[in-house]
Amino acid sequence: MITIDKECEAVSRLFAKKSVRLKVPVGVKSENPIFRRKGSSFNLKSLREYQPFDDLRQIDWKLYGRTDRYYIKEFYEEENERFFLLVDSSASIPIFGTEYYLSFIASLAFIFLRLHFNLNMVSFTHKLEASCLNIKEHRAIPRALGFLEHLEFSGSTNLVQVLQTLRELYQPTTLFLFSDLFDRQLTLQHLRGFRRVFLLHFFTPFSSFSLRHSEIEVEDRETRQRLLLPNNPVARREIHTLEQRFLGRFDRPRRGYHYLQIETTMERVPFYWRILEALYD
Repeated sequence: MITIDKECEAVSRLFAKKSVRLKVPVGVKSENPIFRRKGSSFNLKSLREYQPFDDLRQIDWKLYGRTDRYYIKEFYEEENERFFLLVDSSASIPIFGTEYYLSFIASLAFIFLRLHFNLNMVSFTHKLEASCLNIKEHRAIPRALGFLEHLEFSGSTNLVQVLQTLRELYQPTTLFLFSDLFDRQLTLQHLRGFRRVFLLHFFTPFSSFSLRHSEIEVEDRETRQRLLLPNNPVARREIHTLEQRFLGRFDRPRRGYHYLQIETTMERVPFYWRILEALYD
């Protein structure tokens, strides 16, 4: 059974108090800065003087009658935020630990639903597998939990193909990708098709393993290939170098992109808060 961190209720309640922007349900998206863009609606964004490139139909003629000057009213337009949680269900995830992995995702989904986000959850291996779409409000939390509980971890990963298919089918605007990122073909270029990306990397450093034998047998759960490695200081340093090179592919800050590395030893509640702060940055 998947458990939700008991602090999640308090996190969502405190963050809602911290930002009045979260008090309005997603159904009234124009009231929430995450969902607002310039357009034509009932929410006034700004009033400014007319410029030669402006559409004459935007001129406020009543204001012109009072001031004898041309002004343009700009409005916020409601935008459908396509908010997706993309969940890796390949065979390598159990190496990290499925209980921790699923509990983390469930806890974050709980917070999002408490804050009135509409969620779409999709699992993947080398292709899109299962989906649970249009999850609304906290009453739908059992739907999200049921989706996660029925995941089966098997098969290989092909994130490049998965991301391409996801864009074509759903056109997400905000993507949360939960994965161990064991895909050598993946680059940040493949994430540029999304307006905002949160890359949550579940990673266990090699140094955290207590290994007492002179040799280590490593199995790739996705390909079933086995590798025999020496266990000595030279080999461990080489593995550490390879790890840093692997992690360096993703930790490159840019606008709209957030890379977050998750280890089982970290405190999760401050991490949830960090994600929420980044989401509303």
